This record gives sequence, C-alpha cells and structure tokens, in this order.
Amino acid sequence: MSSTFAFPSPVGGVGLAGDFVPSVLFAILYASLLPIFCFRLVNKQSRAILGISAVLTCVERVVIFSLRAKQSQTPGLQTSGTLVTYMQVTIALAYIAVAQDTVSLLRCVYVNSTKGPTPSDLDNFDSPVGTTSSSQIPLSPSRGNKTFPENDGELLSDQPRRRAFYRRWTDALRLAFLVATASGIVGNVHYKGGMNSVSTANEVMVTRMGSRYVSSGISLILIVLVAVLVVRARRLPRVRPIHVILILAMLACNASSAIFRLSFMGNRTTSLTSTASGSGNTVSEKVTFYIFHMFSDWLACFLFLVPNIKETFNTGMWGDWRSTDPPPENSALSKKKKGLYFGRANLVVV
Repeated sequence: MSSTFAFPSPVGGVGLAGDFVPSVLFAILYASLLPIFCFRLVNKQSRAILGISAVLTCVERVVIFSLRAKQSQTPGLQTSGTLVTYMQVTIALAYIAVAQDTVSLLRCVYVNSTKGPTPSDLDNFDSPVGTTSSSQIPLSPSRGNKTFPENDGELLSDQPRRRAFYRRWTDALRLAFLVATASGIVGNVHYKGGMNSVSTANEVMVTRMGSRYVSSGISLILIVLVAVLVVRARRLPRVRPIHVILILAMLACNASSAIFRLSFMGNRTTSLTSTASGSGNTVSEKVTFYIFHMFSDWLACFLFLVPNIKETFNTGMWGDWRSTDPPPENSALSKKKKGLYFGRANLVVV
C-alpha cells in the first residue's frame, strides 16, 4: 500500500523477501520454548505459572512469524493494512506483559524477606521445595538456601505489616503496567486508518503516536523502577545473587525493546513496502529490529521458562497471589472454616 502522504512507519517494517529466513528462524526459536514450559508444568518440583505471559508471547510470536514468513512470499499480504495493524498491536504489547510478570518475581523476593521461621524450619532445614505457597505463612526453606531462617546468628522475626505494604505497592506496579498496555492498544489499533487519509494519518501521528510513545515511555520508566527495587533488595534477608541477576537480566531485555521502539516511532513512510531510510524496511533497520526487539523478547521468555523459577524463588505454583495471609492452621478462624467446609460436604453426601 502506498499513498501521496506520509504515515507512521510500522515498527519492524513488513515481511519482504529478505524476511523469510529470519521469520522462520524466530518462529522455531519461540516454539522451542513451549516444550520446556510443558516439562515444567508436569514436574511438581518446577510447576509454576508466574511466567504465563512468556508462554503466551511464545505462542503469539510463532503465529506472527509464521504469518510474516507467508507475507514475505506473498506480495498481496505485504500491503495488507489489517495484517500490519494486527502485527503492530501484538508486537507492541508482548514485552510489556513479560515485564509485568517480573513484578511477580519481585513480590516473591520482598515478601519472602518478611517471613519468620516456624517449628518445622527449626527442626528440618531440608524440607522440600514448594510444600507451602509463597502467599502462605510460614514459608518452607529451599534446598538452595537452607540457612535462611537465621540472620547474623539470630532467628528472623515475622513482619506481617511490612509484608502487607510490599504487596500493596507491587499491586500498584502491576496496575501501572496495565496503563502502559492500554496506551499501547490505543496507539496501535487504529494504525490501518492512518494509511487511508491525511487527517487520520496526522491523528495517528499526533494523538495515537502520542499513545504509542506514552506506552513505551511508561514501560521504560517502570522497568527502570523495578530494576532499582531489585537492586535495593540485595540486602534483604534470604535474597540471593541469583534472584537479583535473573530479574535484572529479564528487565534488561524488556528495556531493550522499549528503547528500540522509542527510537524508531518518529519515522514516517509513504508506502508499506518502501525501502527508504526510516521505513523500517532497510537492512540496518531490520537487523536492529530483530536483535534489539525480537531477540531480546525471546531472551526474556527464555529466562522465565528455562530456569526453575519455583525452586529459585522458593514460591508456590502461582507465586504470592494473596492480598492477605491465610489464618494459621491452629487458629480458631481456620478451624471454623474447616468445620463449615466439612459440614457442607456432609450435607451434599446426605
């Protein structure tokens, strides 16, 4: 599709003949991570859903790059405004979703640092991983961190108020990432309209492009903020270097995508298939796109799915998902809930 006026250049350009090989390669790369997730899911010791956005990103990228490979061999699809708009929306949102999941890991790190020991911790430092969810109290120690109930020779005390505070502000961080996601949807869903008329193109460039900049800008700010919080967590109890290194590596990949998008989105073109500078279709622009956006996204997914997140962060399947701690097993409230549950069960049997 070409026009007599300029409209925003698509991030990553469109699939031309030279995109066939990299499209197939990236489809294979993203698909290769899905069996790893299945393996983690069936293994009780590594079963965790904290990185579900990484899984969805892999599925989405397999579809996207399969379509892009087809597009590279079909001239008619290279000018399809609907296909280009779909790709722009999905490519823009995946790295934000993965970055949002790093907040779940950050929450595990901070919440775990507030939990005190229990009698089972004192009697058995080698209790199995995952027997208790990160959202519950007490937390079972992991094999990789057997001595975590102690700090400078003294037992750590439980800190429920601090734990509640950490949960509140990590919830706020997640909501902030949702703002970035919503802005990204608004900024990209009307991309097709910008190719049909001058007024719509200007609207997309000014208003919608503003939303695209807001989305990437907010994402980058939040990524940096999370990185700062990760670095600050180094001195907290039970925080190991692997926690910090792994989350920072994920955030670096997410930041790469955000920075690439911010540096490219000001470009305009008069044709989706143009190979002029700024169109997104030059060799250098395609190489930059594949390395600093697509490969960085894949690497972030790799870091989420390949390591045993459940064991590394000493958490449950869903991470720390509760807003408040459940009552202790021997508390009156806990016994009352169990009594009501078994009472209802007896009624059903009768």
